Amino acid sequence: MPKRVDHDERRREIAEALFRIAATQSLQAVTLRAVAAEAGISMFQVQYYFPAKEQMLQYAWRRITELGAERAGRDIAEALRTGDERAVVRACLLAVLPTDERSRMLCAVQIAYFAVDVTRGGQDPDQQAMLPHLVRLVAGQLEQAQQRGGVPAHFDTRLEADALATMTAGLLSAILVEAYDTEQATRIIDYRLGHLFTG
Repeated sequence: MPKRVDHDERRREIAEALFRIAATQSLQAVTLRAVAAEAGISMFQVQYYFPAKEQMLQYAWRRITELGAERAGRDIAEALRTGDERAVVRACLLAVLPTDERSRMLCAVQIAYFAVDVTRGGQDPDQQAMLPHLVRLVAGQLEQAQQRGGVPAHFDTRLEADALATMTAGLLSAILVEAYDTEQATRIIDYRLGHLFTG
């Protein structure tokens, strides 16, 4: 009996090979041939799943967002069960930061995609931006906390959410270049939340 191929698993393996190339070299270094060599499979097998490089890149981006959502979802769901808006906001922000070699690699790949968007003058419409989703979730939690007196009434919760998301994106980049470590970035986030949640 020939071995049955799990096509979804094979696509994920190809995406993982792409991640390794993009994280250590650049997205420009990604080719069908390079990914095939990295994955240890034939060029024909890669082309069977992704006839063109752009299709492979789009799939890999969707996979990145899936993995990020899975990782963030667990911590955020746990925080939501507490009913504590500050804990939820903290979980949202910390979920963005790399905490181990795996998450560092995935964050580096995200940065590689963003770098390509910058050089070609805008985001690929097929790439769903993650930052606006983070801002909406954080803003919603800040609004709830504000209604309960946990956040001062004069704060603009949307602007505060924008500021927190942008700060955290900067911390992510700083961790990748080893300007900060995750512990230092966490202290910065906690310090900022201490000024927001005063109730």
